[in-house]
Amino acid sequence: MKSVRKEYRVMSDEERARLHRAFNTLKNNGEYTTLARIHAEQTRGGAAHSGPAFLPWHREYIKRMELALRQIDPGLALPYWDSTLDGALPRPADSIIFTDEFGGMSGSGSVTSGPFANWRTLEGRPAIRRAVGAQGSCFKESEIAFVMGQGTIDQVLAFTAPKTGCPVRTDYNCLEYTHGNVHIFVGGDMFDTETSANDPLFFFHHTFVDLIWEMWRQQRQGPADRERTYPIDNQLCSAAQHFAANIMEPFGPFRNNDGLSNLYTNNMYQYAPRPTCPACSGSKYLFCDNSHGNPRCAAKVRVGGVCTGFTRGEQPCYAGVCQNGKCVAAVIEGPQPPVTRPLPVVTPPAAVQESCFNENECCTSWAAKGECTRNAAYMRDWCKASCRTCVPRTYALADDCRDRHINCARWVRTGECTSNAAWMAENCRQSCNKCGRTRAQTCGGGGGESILLLSGTITTTARPAQQCSNSQGCFNENQCCPHWGSMGECTRNPSWMACNCRVSCGHCFPRDYNYGGCNDYHPSCGNWARTGECQRNPWMLENCRTSCRSCKSQQQLQGQCSTGQSNAGQRQRAGWGFS
Repeated sequence: MKSVRKEYRVMSDEERARLHRAFNTLKNNGEYTTLARIHAEQTRGGAAHSGPAFLPWHREYIKRMELALRQIDPGLALPYWDSTLDGALPRPADSIIFTDEFGGMSGSGSVTSGPFANWRTLEGRPAIRRAVGAQGSCFKESEIAFVMGQGTIDQVLAFTAPKTGCPVRTDYNCLEYTHGNVHIFVGGDMFDTETSANDPLFFFHHTFVDLIWEMWRQQRQGPADRERTYPIDNQLCSAAQHFAANIMEPFGPFRNNDGLSNLYTNNMYQYAPRPTCPACSGSKYLFCDNSHGNPRCAAKVRVGGVCTGFTRGEQPCYAGVCQNGKCVAAVIEGPQPPVTRPLPVVTPPAAVQESCFNENECCTSWAAKGECTRNAAYMRDWCKASCRTCVPRTYALADDCRDRHINCARWVRTGECTSNAAWMAENCRQSCNKCGRTRAQTCGGGGGESILLLSGTITTTARPAQQCSNSQGCFNENQCCPHWGSMGECTRNPSWMACNCRVSCGHCFPRDYNYGGCNDYHPSCGNWARTGECQRNPWMLENCRTSCRSCKSQQQLQGQCSTGQSNAGQRQRAGWGFS
């Protein structure tokens, strides 16, 4: 079911209460901590930050949190926190969002009231830390307008940690930079990248970042461009982990450019419009500010907060009135009916959610034949459970008739046994009626199979190749590798590409040269060029760009490498380089 992501203050009270209960269930059963730890670990490497994969990586990451919430309550979606609404206040820290109805109070620096009160953090502290408003700022409309005004992909999926020599100039108004101001504004755990996912506000904030990116995609790109256009692979501009076709760690076999897929918003979720005046989406927690230029929606101010500057009849205070520049609690005169408090809702503990899967029903057979060693790059991504890259918590690999995912029965009803046959045959065997034939009986041969991404078929696997002959060191074997990688060949032809396009597919990271520059990557390039190797050996055009005068732009490679003669799937010869 496709969900609708609404602004946090636009959710009904009942929806918000369900959301908070689901978050607490995930916290209590350990799944929230598991997801938060993923973000913490990616601060030490990978493509989560400081480069063009920042937005695709976080799109996939928050998707996984939303799916976890839906395991608790299928009708839920992650809300987005539009912090421009809070930034419209004279003191944004006085926003209703920092009350027990929403994110909770942190007057002492720790969140000890509200729905996320006394959540123990990854580091073992007894509560989430915040220092709201001490530094930083909320999102500004001008920052969003800057993103919407960009005409090139490298200013949206931006190079935010370039080295000297990167040919692309990055503006400090790009989305990865400006989103950090909100982290600093919340402070405490949100201030530090490694601890930021301790705070559920992290997910609401990043859902808004994802919305801004999706707004740009819808306005500036057609459906095909949204899935194909990615910045250049250049180590002077970003770490190699950010290259388009590199594995999106730790979400392999997904690759960075899989995060561009239209299937996220076609199949899984969509965004409700941002609140606008005069109705501000009908939320009692927002009001229309008419006193500061064009009318704009703003968050209501909590009792005790500053409410100065609203001179055109606005009612900025929630559950209060503005007196002498401060919101004071409203006094209700006359007898009041007794308060009937609802009985507490007890949510049963959710089942442990499995996260370790193979992508093909032949993985165990391949592993038994030694493929985890002979074809390590392929098997690491596609056969994680059988190669013990991860360890299943809820099932035994030897069981030939069991559903391994709790959603198998639902996916069967939507046709996934056919549209995602390989993944379902491995992980939903009972629901797909595969129990009459063992995996060993099925896996006597190879062949292509489809796998699951966002309830759509987008990738194909093949039985691992048995031989690979390529050059020594960490090199691509062909000039077209970055283009083939961006077009999905690392996934469609994984064994061939793992052999011939190691850099572009993320199977190694160059350490003795900077990939992507128009220079020679090997000290012998000049000598080889003088003996005519530029004309004989495709390896030279990729790795001896100065000596062979073969440096090409993305556009030039697209034209050259899209032809049938340069198609990766049609290449039969491996190992064009020098050994």
